[in-house]
Amino acid sequence: MTRRTLCLALLIVISVGVASSQWRENGKVVPNKPWSKSEKGFGATLVFTDKPDELFAAWEKPAPGVHLSETSTAVRGLPIVGIIYFTGCAANAEGNCELAARFTTKTPEGKPWGDSIEADLWVNLPPPGKDQLQLSKGNLGVIIDPGDSLGVYKVKADILDRVSKQRMVLERDFTAVEAPAKK
Repeated sequence: MTRRTLCLALLIVISVGVASSQWRENGKVVPNKPWSKSEKGFGATLVFTDKPDELFAAWEKPAPGVHLSETSTAVRGLPIVGIIYFTGCAANAEGNCELAARFTTKTPEGKPWGDSIEADLWVNLPPPGKDQLQLSKGNLGVIIDPGDSLGVYKVKADILDRVSKQRMVLERDFTAVEAPAKK
């Protein structure tokens, strides 16, 4: 791997129906999954997008929701970005969150793919409002370069709320494929 960057996203706030300790969709509790968990009022989800510029630009515009182009495929040479949505981070004495993550990625062969990346997800910023989902500022940018293996990569986001000391581990896979042949 020759390129792997930490991408910064813009502030977003969208309303969702989130219970105090569990994710809800259409009023029903959604069970925890490896990439989406909630516990004790804190919840987070790891999602990959193949159109990060469109996503980040959409957050700048006040609107009641934003379309997310979600993917589980990384085409060689094209970026995808792992983003974290969260709610319920604890506030410190100054009223701000201190939410951080360590992203690690394993190759299809099970070996580490580059170094772990430390990211400030939401630091020195107020918590999202009640029942609001927030997009993290720090994210994981991925580009599969020539020489990188094709196949299933495993990403782990070890999230720590430094104020409450609550820890959450999210895991999600993406599949690296060759770019289509040019005609």
